This record gives sequence, structure tokens and C-alpha cells, in this order.
Amino acid sequence: MKILLVIDDFGCQTNGLSISTQRFKKEFEKLGHEVRILGNEANGAVDYPLPVQKLPFFQKIIDKQGFQLARSQRKMVNRAVSWAEAVILETPFPVSAVVGKVAAKKHKKLAAMFHIYPENILYSVPFLNYKWSNHLLLNFAKKIAYRHVTDIFCPTEKVAHYLRKNNFKQKLHVISNGISNTYLVKRPEQTDHCFTILCIGRFSHEKKQEVLLRALKYLPKNIRVIFAGQGPLEKNYRNLAKHLPQQITFSYYKPQQLQKIMQKSDLVVHCADIEIEGMACMEAFASGCVPIIADAPLSSTSSYSLTKNNLFPAGDSRALAKKILFWKNHPKQLQKMSQEYQQYAQTLSIEKSAKKMLIILQIMPPAK
Repeated sequence: MKILLVIDDFGCQTNGLSISTQRFKKEFEKLGHEVRILGNEANGAVDYPLPVQKLPFFQKIIDKQGFQLARSQRKMVNRAVSWAEAVILETPFPVSAVVGKVAAKKHKKLAAMFHIYPENILYSVPFLNYKWSNHLLLNFAKKIAYRHVTDIFCPTEKVAHYLRKNNFKQKLHVISNGISNTYLVKRPEQTDHCFTILCIGRFSHEKKQEVLLRALKYLPKNIRVIFAGQGPLEKNYRNLAKHLPQQITFSYYKPQQLQKIMQKSDLVVHCADIEIEGMACMEAFASGCVPIIADAPLSSTSSYSLTKNNLFPAGDSRALAKKILFWKNHPKQLQKMSQEYQQYAQTLSIEKSAKKMLIILQIMPPAK
């Protein structure tokens, strides 16, 4: 099958949406399908390059997110869609709206991924983050960007429920974005080391790393904490950490470095209020880190909690501290849970997700 993936910024290496798309491309190709990319020319080779879309006033905010929008060009869109048998829209932005309309006219199979809540976009812009503005963005996805789409792939059942609640009429398929096989390897035996907590993600408002920093006030000092990421709130978080007794590190790590850290860490703490799936957390528990996950209405990562001790009420630092202490004080249970999560991760592999998606693409009707 000839599959066209439509994504504004395919080559971005710091955005989970882009990385997920790169992995699916590789898996589809491994399974014998031909895959091409339509997206902007900013961060790496694409088959059908589009210019970067610059937005006056909002561009500084977009740049901070490390993701660039694409500007549609009808001639390039026509070339790309004409080549394809199936088109998958990865982002609910204007370029997808144009591609969707062209794909429907040409009677191509047309599916979409739901990777982004409106709040993912607007949470970092407090003067725009209101109910009406989030509703406006969701309506753009529903009525314009995904108007002609017949099927939507949802990473979790929680996302599918959200779309049903908001009257999306397409067929919804719950398929994880999938954990790379790189992380599905045996965890090295742990030697004596300092109890280590890992917190992964951009230092931005919706990730809520300050909840963990506040929790550290209630915890002993013989704990090491690694904040792996980068972003606009790093300076604020470093200032908060100055007054804490634990050994705290803030740094951005390349994937290979981060995987080694995951394999040596005891816990991964996921504090985000808004998360479609939480791939970094999934990669960490695939590597043997036991997760403690914020239970928030717009965080699907909580779907991956296996026990009550893998969850805490979103924003509650004292409750988070109690969960951390439980695992620190019960090393045998921690080791057993680490093994259980590694086994569980095997069911969420990118290979399994790609195969499920391809079965659906093959039986889908063309768009109208």
C-alpha cells in the first residue's frame, strides 16, 4: 500500500508527535509498504516539502514549543495525494484541512491520528487558554481539518471517550502510539545505588514538574532526582530546587543517554495535567522504572496505572510524596512491579500498533 503521512513538522526531534510519526513510518516500511511524507522543509528530508508557516505575534510562542507549522501549496498537495492510496493526517492544522479536502475529491482512503488536545496548544498561553478558545480549536479539528476523515486512531480509550463526548462521528480505533523495540529489552541488574526518581518532559506549564519539586519537601534527602528535558520554565524550576536538600539534576538527554538513565532509575514520576498518551513515561516503564502518574481528566497516561500506588491526584504534592515513600520503603514490591511493567510494555509495542493500523487502513472505504 502507498501511504502518505501528513504532518507539519516531521523532522522535529524534541516533539513526541513527530517522533511517533517517524517510528510508524519505519514500521510500515518494515511491513512492506511504501511511505512518503508531506510536511514542512524545516527539520529534515520530506518527500513533498512545504514552506514553514510563520504566524505574526504567535511565532515566538510556537518557536518555544519546538514545532513548526507548514504552509499549504496546492500543487505539492495534489502531487502527494495523487501518489497515495491511503492518507493519514497526523495534525489537526490548516495543511491537513487542505489535504483532507483534496483526498476526498480524489476518493482516497483518509484517516487521522488524534495526538493533540486543544489544551496542549493553549495551556502555555494563559491569555488564550479559555473554555471558548479550546472549544474553537476543537471545532476546527472536527469540522474543518478532519471533516472528510472516515476513521480516527486514538492512543487510549480515554481519548476515544473524549471524542465521542465531543460528537466526533468518525469510526474510532483505540491503538497506542506504541513503544519502540529499543526500550523493550531486559533491564540490567541493579547494584547498590542512590534511590533515583526520573521526571521526563518539556519544562512547560501543562507538564507540571513543580508538583514533584513541592513533593520533595516531604521526602528524605537521600534521593536523587533527574529532570530530563528543556523548555521555558527551566529557570523557575532551578530556583525552586535551590532550596531542596536532595541531589537534583536538570538536563536534556539524547535518546540513547536517556534510555541508560531509565534503566538505572527506580521511579518515573509523570505530573502532567494534559497528556494524550505520555510516550516518555511508557518508555520509562518499559525500561523497568515504576511509574507514579497524575490522575487528571485530560491525561491519558493514567490509563497505564496497574495499582493504586501508581496513581496520585493531579496537583497533590503531599499525596505524591506518600506514593514515592511507599515504593522507597518497599524495595521487594518495587522490584516485582518493575518486572510487571516490563511485561506489560510488551503488549504496547510499536510493531503491534502498526499491524493493527494497517489492517484498518486496508478495509477502510474511500473518503467522500
